Amino acid sequence: MPAFANNPFQKPPLLQKGVPTYLIGSFSQQVGNTNASVKTNAIATNVATVVCYYLNGPLPIAGSLVSIQGSANASGLFNVNRVALTSASLDATQTPNLLTLVFPLTGSNQTATADAGTVIVEPAEVGETVSGNYTSIACIAQSPECDSQFTAPFCFAAAAGVTAAVATLQVAINADASEWSDTTTVVTKTGASSYSAGPVVQATLQRGYAYRANVTGVTGSGLAVCKIGG
Repeated sequence: MPAFANNPFQKPPLLQKGVPTYLIGSFSQQVGNTNASVKTNAIATNVATVVCYYLNGPLPIAGSLVSIQGSANASGLFNVNRVALTSASLDATQTPNLLTLVFPLTGSNQTATADAGTVIVEPAEVGETVSGNYTSIACIAQSPECDSQFTAPFCFAAAAGVTAAVATLQVAINADASEWSDTTTVVTKTGASSYSAGPVVQATLQRGYAYRANVTGVTGSGLAVCKIGG
């Protein structure tokens, strides 16, 4: 998502019940999982190449998350959970089509060897680079219908390259640059994978008000995602 712009051309999205609203980064709710079955697998210099029979779903892209169950080679080494793909390619000249998945995996080298197993590839969130002081787009809280005040999860998560950052949820009556004030909802990242608060905390929101994330004190570099649950 773009950074906050103090103009009427950037329309704040509405916070919807049961649907995360992305303030930094994005995720497509319209992209489903890809299903496949293992044909062969191999490792060379801690890089796995798994050739699968494509079953259904969209063509995965780099960064999509692969999970495998039921593989037997290398004592089940290829059974992984949500590992980010380095690349994915589809050979539609074969019947059935063959899907080749490449991802990091630590293990002894192995040439392509027949195997079996179930493969699911999930679309991943798309992060954005944050640095210095960064303010996200705004969103408008509209749910729940019966209560003017409610609690919702607020999440800020950054890659290991970001070793420090503070994400503060801000509120305004109108999404105007002059109105934003800090709330007490704060996520504090203190290391490559450590947080003194977060990455998910609870925020008290009020229906009809605007909210955004203000990220400060960023050390290091990497991609980040920030979202509010409805």
